[in-house]
Amino acid sequence: MSVHPYAGDRIGLATIHAKERAVAPPFRRLMDATVVVAPDLDTDKLGTFSGEVPRPDALVETSLMKAELVFRTMDVDCAVASEGSYGPIDRLPLTPGGMEIMAFVDRKRGMRVVETLATHRTNWRLMSFEAGDPSVSKAVKSLGFPDYGVFVISGSSGDHPVKDLTNLDEVVAAVDREARRSADGKALVVADMRAHRNPMRMKVLRALAWKLARRLATLCPKCGAPGFGHLLSRRGLPCEACGDPTHWIDFEIDGCSCCGHAVVRLRNDGRRTAPRLSCKACRNRSVVSSTASGETTGRTG
Repeated sequence: MSVHPYAGDRIGLATIHAKERAVAPPFRRLMDATVVVAPDLDTDKLGTFSGEVPRPDALVETSLMKAELVFRTMDVDCAVASEGSYGPIDRLPLTPGGMEIMAFVDRKRGMRVVETLATHRTNWRLMSFEAGDPSVSKAVKSLGFPDYGVFVISGSSGDHPVKDLTNLDEVVAAVDREARRSADGKALVVADMRAHRNPMRMKVLRALAWKLARRLATLCPKCGAPGFGHLLSRRGLPCEACGDPTHWIDFEIDGCSCCGHAVVRLRNDGRRTAPRLSCKACRNRSVVSSTASGETTGRTG
């Protein structure tokens, strides 16, 4: 096998939350590259899960900003960073979920690669308590505490979240204190989603890191640059009944971020038509046909 372009390279990682535990193994295994945490970076300046610092932009843009920070403190050509968002799902408000983004920047090649991973694997939850509530300990344990961290936040002001609590007595005391100083008399307990305080999120980041590393390990068949892979999906798979385009994916486009070479890839499942039930045109014709039949029946009755 030929040596990968990143073999032996140092790749800077922007993190203060031990994400190297998730990112380093696949980069080492698949490309023989060493992931090194960038020194003297405060990634919390680009947003915090506890809410006191808002994210400056959308997830993808923020993850790229974070990766670019690496070059301020390290003399490397490549950098990687991740950004995540967790909370209730819009259409299923009682079901939490998350989205993880991992961005890779190769400034020598002028290349940026971003991979994403949506997940339902999370303990994220937000709970509200008044001072003296006897159910705090049991509720916090249900989040996995102390193996999983929690934040305690005043119900009326999120400026000073209480972090890095280590035992139940500290959590109960923080809830009582924050509830009493809150204008609404309540304190919020929120699952800590920082990677080093959330083993489940660390597993999701590990899965995403493998996805990114596999992408980077794939070389462009034309120019040999790393990162050849999925660029976009094109919808419009034809209906099996009428042949009209549907919302189903018809084909994928893989490409190179360096030279622009791209290839069309058919669906992995081999389907070349979409089910009739997925076709808007067929459904509309069925409605029209049913209406017309009903009108005819009404006239003859």
